[in-house]
Amino acid sequence: MTRMPVAERRRALVDAAVRVIAREGVAGATTRAVVAEAGMKLASLHYAFGSREELLEAVIADVTEQERVAAEDGLLPLDPDDPAPTMAQVVHAGLDRFLDLLVEDPLRERALLELTLYALRTPGQEAALAAQYAIYHRSATATLETAARVARSRWVVPLPDAARLLVTLTDGLTTTWLADRDTAAARATVAFAAQALAALAVPLSPTGLADATPDDPAPGGPSPDGPAPDDAAPGPAPASEHEEHRAC
Repeated sequence: MTRMPVAERRRALVDAAVRVIAREGVAGATTRAVVAEAGMKLASLHYAFGSREELLEAVIADVTEQERVAAEDGLLPLDPDDPAPTMAQVVHAGLDRFLDLLVEDPLRERALLELTLYALRTPGQEAALAAQYAIYHRSATATLETAARVARSRWVVPLPDAARLLVTLTDGLTTTWLADRDTAAARATVAFAAQALAALAVPLSPTGLADATPDDPAPGGPSPDGPAPDDAAPGPAPASEHEEHRAC
């Protein structure tokens, strides 16, 4: 009998865990339930994962990575001679692909939601919840870095702040769609969300510098707070003795 490679075994167990968690909750996702779902023996799970907690962490990392790949699919590579899309177009396309993945396979997002709720109501799971959202934020940061390269733009707010907004938007988009399954309304939300997020970026000039924003001084121009004392405009030159005499 051919032995299944460890990578395939892990893949099958993660997929089985997603189905069990989405169907029965985290409490129902015992090691025995997961291996039964995968059609494996209990020893197979312990061969692929050190513990049930490691398996649950793998579920979070796997689903989140699939979301990131879906959001970035088709964005790179971009021919440098092609005109860059706007940041709103890039973000819109990425969120649309995120929604496509959600509609295609809602069980994966239901499993993540179950893991969140389980951690919220279970004492001692604070670190697990923090780790789950740290994965989300790292994925969002990577996606926004890719978006900036594709749109030839830069973020005018700290990247972690923009990433937090993206996580907040996708969280809301996911839970709302899971509740009402209104895909058309979700598409409209994606358009609004893309505009809001894109407003936090500005395009780069052909020199590779960001175009000035309303709050940025023009290159070589005065500071918004006015000229520094040493830069004050010179006053009129003192009148010559002859000019003083003429003024008398």
